[in-house]
Amino acid sequence: MFARISTVTQGSHRYQYLQILESYHDDGHCRHRLVANLGRLDRLGDKLDRLVESLGKYCQNKPIQPEALRCQSALTWGPVLLSRSLWDQMDLDAAIDTSGRSHRKHVAVSAAAFVLVAHRLCEPGSEHGLARWLEHTFVCDREGRRWEPDWLAAEAITKQQRVKVHPRQLALWYRTLDALFAAKDKIEQHLYYRVRDLFHVKVDMVCYDLTSTYFCRKSPRGVLRRHGIGKDGKPRQVQVLIGVVMANGFPIAHHVFAGNASEKKTLPEILKDLESRFEIGHVMVVSDRGLVSPENLDYLCSHGFCYLLGIAGRRCKESASVLEALSEDRWEQVDEGNRIQEVRLPGVSQRYFVIDSAERKAYEEAMRLRDMGRARELLEAVSKAVREGRLKDSVKIGARAARALGRHHGHRYYSWESAGPGQFRYFEDAAKLAAETRREGKYILKTDRSTITAAEALGCYKQLNTVEQGFRDLKDVIEMRPIYHHKDDRVQAHIFVASLALFLKQVLAHQLSQRLPELSVNEAFAAMRSVGLSELSVDGHVLRLVSGGGRDARRVMAVLGISQIDPPKVESNDKAGRKTPK
Repeated sequence: MFARISTVTQGSHRYQYLQILESYHDDGHCRHRLVANLGRLDRLGDKLDRLVESLGKYCQNKPIQPEALRCQSALTWGPVLLSRSLWDQMDLDAAIDTSGRSHRKHVAVSAAAFVLVAHRLCEPGSEHGLARWLEHTFVCDREGRRWEPDWLAAEAITKQQRVKVHPRQLALWYRTLDALFAAKDKIEQHLYYRVRDLFHVKVDMVCYDLTSTYFCRKSPRGVLRRHGIGKDGKPRQVQVLIGVVMANGFPIAHHVFAGNASEKKTLPEILKDLESRFEIGHVMVVSDRGLVSPENLDYLCSHGFCYLLGIAGRRCKESASVLEALSEDRWEQVDEGNRIQEVRLPGVSQRYFVIDSAERKAYEEAMRLRDMGRARELLEAVSKAVREGRLKDSVKIGARAARALGRHHGHRYYSWESAGPGQFRYFEDAAKLAAETRREGKYILKTDRSTITAAEALGCYKQLNTVEQGFRDLKDVIEMRPIYHHKDDRVQAHIFVASLALFLKQVLAHQLSQRLPELSVNEAFAAMRSVGLSELSVDGHVLRLVSGGGRDARRVMAVLGISQIDPPKVESNDKAGRKTPK
């Protein structure tokens, strides 16, 4: 049955009648017959509204009145949807629930672990800041139940009690960290085999490098938390060292060392782990110059590993000899902005590759000119003080000049002399300046592999840059620092969550590079923010409506094969929107 308006003309007037008709078949023809004539449309008025309302109680799909519709919340959903897709690709639920155990049986470790890792991917922050993210983001478990922040009562928050999250929710996150750390080795092993099979990764080279991350100022020293030579510019704060192993761009393993550990002594432990846990052996190890030592080279050779290692540029006789052996007519242009030259030293079996990067040279030249200008200003101040008679003693002149050269690397470019009291002269040192300009833009690699070509050496060098980019992601994008935990296990678990987020980020980067190279990972997550979710309240029931997203969001979902954008529906015996048990 359906409604139809019938128009009747009487003289100069036209009248419209509302009718209910029914369709039926007669000898293969579709015909209509009148069921009811409801009257003239202009005279029905509010009678029609009352009729529809009275008929509504007999309908299977109840009509919704505008005044009964309320928007409870408008939440971000797309970045979590993207994180869930990456999580499922790596089958992390099975890996974590099989290996990770928690004494709270009613909450699966994988469910809470996903919240922690997705938070790192979407809007990184501390476990305390996670509640603010849950406030405006829709995150649900497999049954569609939303995770909600568990705030303390407003009257319980004081100057002394600044944490606004209820302790029971913080305890859940901490228990999850403990369970994750206990299963770290097995989870990393699972991810390695998963990505190897999924993307057909053949590992013939691994990159290894170290970085450091610091703790908040009040964090005490411990077994891992130690003062050391940091890479964050925070010498007053305790730190830990983090070693990351990358294979074909994927961070397959990480290790945490004491903040005062020697970088060179970490390499044997890493290689033993590769052989025992990942069954990776007889591959080429690519690393930076901080790990070069005679002991490490002997270990690599004795255990069947090839190596391609960077060597130091300054204060190194080996690198000076390599740079002096360069010939201007033997450069090989590999790509735009990069050229490479192989160098052989007399009596040395290893091969050397010198990479000359135009981009790096422009950067280092700009830094040199800046430092030279600043050092010159300091030396000119010394010269002016001597000319005006304010500085006469030769010892004081020398001390002042040494301080000036000690800042902004002035000793690399300038020298000075004092013929006697009240005399001072500084000048550009041609030999020093020539040595600096000779090494600008150049990176030296040393290898014992006889079959590697210049182009392959350059590719390995770029792979090492991928590790450094991964460190920047860990520290900046995923915001691993500073760390506030005081227990060593929690510290390592905190870093492990950040490394899991980095792994999923690299999985997405790999897929985007194949089918959507113009879009970066960060741009993909930003585009997915256009996919939102609204919770509507209708007569005590909660309805969830998901927006389709913008152009780039739809492209990203197509790359990952995301066709179902609606969250799981809450079972009828559950209250919609109920948060997962704590």
